[in-house]
Amino acid sequence: MICICIPSRGRPRFIKETVKKILDNADNRENVIVKYYINDDDPDLQSYKTSLKEMQIKYGSSVQYIIGPDQSPVYSWNLIAESTEADFYMLAGDEVKFKTKGWDSIISQCKDKHPDGIFVIAAYDDRGSHTHGRCTQPFVTKEWAKALGYHWNPAFFHWNIDEYTGELCKAIGRFVYLKDVVIKCTKIKDPTGARLRKPGLFNRDKWVYDKLMQNNFDSDITKLSKSISEAKA
Repeated sequence: MICICIPSRGRPRFIKETVKKILDNADNRENVIVKYYINDDDPDLQSYKTSLKEMQIKYGSSVQYIIGPDQSPVYSWNLIAESTEADFYMLAGDEVKFKTKGWDSIISQCKDKHPDGIFVIAAYDDRGSHTHGRCTQPFVTKEWAKALGYHWNPAFFHWNIDEYTGELCKAIGRFVYLKDVVIKCTKIKDPTGARLRKPGLFNRDKWVYDKLMQNNFDSDITKLSKSISEAKA
């Protein structure tokens, strides 16, 4: 099972295309869950409910959602993941576009490379050469989350979470980059985007990243390495 975790605010207009691209391009849509976290104070809440219910009529239990208080995106990604039974969890933006047919089969086959399940996957983010080989919008596994105690480090608000996750998996040789799977993320200039791009949030998450690299990175590597060793025993 693959869970696509999507926090969203002020953007119900993207739901139908996003869900359609994810599920219609999957080989086995019954093994994919697209799960949203929606804020209970969002002025567009009713539009979200209407669009999501339409998608549930079309795709059944492959489309799910949670309604709750306004929280940080990283909190929301973790909450979605923790409330869902799956093998893989993707940290996704609400404007994400899946372009590769059979993407889910390719993701699932990655476990053949690392049977212990402790690894991270990133697809080709079609935004330009600067994103090639980077750990953008990563997929983590249930084994990864069990080893660390979280899916994505909850100290972050929004920014730098990809970078920290990427540094961890690369340090233990467990980064799987899928250049033939195209998942495009587009920066949207709207009130939601402006809300996340406040300089204070950039600075906060960069500070968090630096502190984690100094004080927590080694212990996280130890946890992952221990779980890999235990899986071999």
